[in-house]
Amino acid sequence: MALPVVESTSSNSSTTSSVVITAPTGIQVGDLLLGSFTSFVGNQAQVAATPAGFTLIESGSTRNTRATILTFFKVAVSADTTETNYTYTSTDATNMYGSLMRISGAAVGNEITVSQIDTLISNVSTTINHTGTTTPPSGESLVVIVAGGNDFSINSVVTTSTYSSTPTVTWTERMDAGSRNGLSDGASHAVATAPYTGTSEFTAYGYQTSGVFSDVVSILLVVSSPGNATGTNALLQVSPTQFSQAGTAGTTGTNTLLDVSPTMFEQSGNGQRGTPWTNPNKPATNWNNLPK
Repeated sequence: MALPVVESTSSNSSTTSSVVITAPTGIQVGDLLLGSFTSFVGNQAQVAATPAGFTLIESGSTRNTRATILTFFKVAVSADTTETNYTYTSTDATNMYGSLMRISGAAVGNEITVSQIDTLISNVSTTINHTGTTTPPSGESLVVIVAGGNDFSINSVVTTSTYSSTPTVTWTERMDAGSRNGLSDGASHAVATAPYTGTSEFTAYGYQTSGVFSDVVSILLVVSSPGNATGTNALLQVSPTQFSQAGTAGTTGTNTLLDVSPTMFEQSGNGQRGTPWTNPNKPATNWNNLPK
């Protein structure tokens, strides 16, 4: 097996109800495209939409519904290799933050095996800790944290950092964006990934924020690698099949004759001649005419 690998990423934010994400570089047919976004709106409900062609993994909102977070995926097809951008939308949102990752080496047909979503009331702390019940099903996986929050009453944009988990893995941040309005309200969105070799359950994960959220909502998910193809193959033992003779001896039939040219051999010897004939000698006595 081999670990799934984040090959390229793209992210963006906007102060409208949609955000355009430039397609990650190098998309190939069969790559896993893993996307997420956080949408923010002040004190009212919103309708966050899964982008066309993607499958929703998890969605949820903070306690006061100001921030909504979604994760979704698709397996890249031919059209994705020439796609220039992807658009995420959420009705009535005033701020949008989104990301898209291109991942190679995910299990075909079983790309996202487990996930969980957690909502936490923060209010006073910048240390965010979630309990987890996520167990990777295979020995090699890519674990992903998607973190969102809202309603921070400070005079700066909140950033996210110092990701942690149990078991301990090495986290790499892929996106970190946020904004605030004139009332010191706003939201942020962050994504981090970590390779993991093992099958121990993730019982906790967390991160640090530079300011205090009133509410946070986070998603932990696992991208699986293909199953190990090694193993022991059992040989099938069967008896041979015997076929009885269907013909009868002595019956006539048609034989196909082989048409070939004869091989000619050159004579290499001489024939033997017979003994030459010799006329016998006449007798030496003269012939006398006898008297009548």
